Amino acid sequence: MSFNFAYLAGGKLHLKSGDHPVRTIDSQFGQEVQERTLKSQKRNAWKDKNPMAGMIPAAFLQQMEAMGEAKLPVSIRSVSPSRPGQLLYTLAVGEVTGVFTLDASQDKEQRLFHNSDFAVQHLHVHPQQTEFACTVMHKDGSANLAVMPMDGARPKEVTEGDSLDLAPQWSPGPEKTLVFQSAGIARNPDGLVLDQSPFSIEKLEFQSGEMTTLAEHPKFDLLAPKLAVDGSLYYIRRPYQTRQFQITPLTFLKDIVLIPFRLVQAIYEWLNFFTQSYTGKPLLKPGSPQVQAQQDLLIWGNVINTEAEAEKNRRFGDEDSPALVPRSWQLICQRPDGEMQVIGDGVISYDVSADGGVIYTNGSAIYATHPGGVPKRLLRDRPIEQVVFVSNS
Repeated sequence: MSFNFAYLAGGKLHLKSGDHPVRTIDSQFGQEVQERTLKSQKRNAWKDKNPMAGMIPAAFLQQMEAMGEAKLPVSIRSVSPSRPGQLLYTLAVGEVTGVFTLDASQDKEQRLFHNSDFAVQHLHVHPQQTEFACTVMHKDGSANLAVMPMDGARPKEVTEGDSLDLAPQWSPGPEKTLVFQSAGIARNPDGLVLDQSPFSIEKLEFQSGEMTTLAEHPKFDLLAPKLAVDGSLYYIRRPYQTRQFQITPLTFLKDIVLIPFRLVQAIYEWLNFFTQSYTGKPLLKPGSPQVQAQQDLLIWGNVINTEAEAEKNRRFGDEDSPALVPRSWQLICQRPDGEMQVIGDGVISYDVSADGGVIYTNGSAIYATHPGGVPKRLLRDRPIEQVVFVSNS
């Protein structure tokens, strides 16, 4: 049996149609912005706009300039199927976030909306394809749900408050409802985020404006909910971790001992960031002694050392495609009668088709299955951040 799906890996969009090879989609808009940025860099004197000019030797500045100009980072961060053969996705270019449609058959990209005041994430197109839901990420650390028509008007927020409302999904059926994950935020007197509550699953009914809690647990985050046609509720369940950090005598002494090492690492990381920001290349050349690279990724709000997790998970099988998150991140199917079933371990993203099929990723591979079935690996890639079913007809 063949599958049609799209996935994000390393900030790029990839399409897999049946038995055809994977096709990578490049954003024309992102490439044009990069080209304009490089032309602007060449028009302006590099040293004149360098804030470190006069603070480090001129010869070092000239060497960095000769290494080449930096490319503005371009990353696709969320994707949703739209009309047959079309996809909707968000594109981040530096500090600017845009929403785009793609006609996959013609590789034709159309911009709907872009701005730098807030970031747009977690897209999901309504079944009638007239609008889509999304998450609006504000700079103060809060996030609200929003709805935006497909003609490209500005997103209209439909939730409010000091909370994290993420991952909206339209529910099947005639009524206009959204299911999403939500967590409250705790701040200090200066407005900085100190902690957040466990994520629960909520349902918003547009006609009545009523909010209903579908699932919650004091010891778990419940993430990325989806309601299936048969009424089953799917979500990723992971152990809840408070952001509060308690200092013990042992950790205090350990921090003191590690101060010199952390200071050296901080200096290196700062210089490396500075070098890459202006040249697009790392501080050390190939063949030079390497400082151990950090393989940290922000996944559903948690910073995960994916290399460390992969090493832990190799002993559980699939040594060539281990989960990049803890195996305690489980994909759950909760039936209308309350029965719960674990579909997969170490799950980052998943999708459910109209006929009950499930596709999911552990970050290293993509699997297809159905509740009660045996997962089948479809492909390997890394790091995979999201996977969705797509329709070609």
